[in-house]
This record gives sequence, structure tokens and C-alpha cells, in this order.
Amino acid sequence: MLTNTICTQKSLPSNHTTIIDLEEPMSNEIQVLEQQIAELQAKKKAILDGQRQEALELTRSNVRLYGFTAQELGLTAAVSSKKAQSATKEAKYQNPNNPAETWHGGKGPKPKWVRSLLEAGGRLEDCLINR
Repeated sequence: MLTNTICTQKSLPSNHTTIIDLEEPMSNEIQVLEQQIAELQAKKKAILDGQRQEALELTRSNVRLYGFTAQELGLTAAVSSKKAQSATKEAKYQNPNNPAETWHGGKGPKPKWVRSLLEAGGRLEDCLINR
């Protein structure tokens, strides 16, 4: 097996030759640079982790000091679209026996008070909320 070859580089004087080791495609110099890069990246990560921890501690301290709420900090969980839709629907019907009980008239099972009203012969139209 041929382990070394001699190449003449066109950009160099004609009498200059370079020996390339074909069994070791990456030179030692490149390997050293790769190792230095890995070490520097690890050092960078350690520095950023330390700064992040300091920032987190300062933030927690400020939250306690000023009494910020999750909502003020924009940390409230997003409501799913179904929940958001049902939460924003206005009540269309109101229980005549208990005005605190309302229903939007949408999909899904009817509330107990509506079922009881209908079973007793009542009409849903009689429970419409006047707008």
C-alpha cells in the first residue's frame, strides 16, 4: 500500500514539493485546531451557564421584591382555541329559576337545568336573554 505521495503545488516554485500522508487525511495541525475549538466551545458554554444562573437569581429576586405576577411578566399559559372560543361565547339562555345559571346554546351536552326545563315541558325560547 502506498502511504505517502509527493505532489508538486502549482502555486509554489517548481522545485517545492509537499508530502501528503494518505493514511491520515486530517493533519495533526487540523486535529489540534479541532481540539482547541472544542475546548473553547466548552469554556464558552460554562461562562454562559454561569451568567444565565446569575441572571435567573437576579430575576427571581426582583420578582419577589416587586411582587410581579406571572401575567404581568407575560408568563400565562396560552388557552387552547376551543377553550378560548367557549370562554368568549356570550350566554344566550338563562335559567328562569336561578339567573346565575346561563348557557351559550352551543355544541355539547345541555346543562342540567336546561334538560330539567325541557323534560318538564318548558320551552328554550322562554329562557332567551333579552339583549
